[in-house]
Amino acid sequence: MKTQRYLGALVGLILFSSGLCVFGEAVIFKYENSSWILYGTISLILINSGIGLMIKNKWGSF
Repeated sequence: MKTQRYLGALVGLILFSSGLCVFGEAVIFKYENSSWILYGTISLILINSGIGLMIKNKWGSF
């Protein structure tokens, strides 16, 4: 049971970090006047799902 919580929190942390990286790419595309809306949407989804998984698995209370 505890291993499942660790893995869930770890996946959440990886999703959150990936979302921040994609958000950086979206900002770069916006300043280059390229199509950035898809990257922004994907980053929003990744960040929110990562935070949700970390909260669900009580990251920081092990």
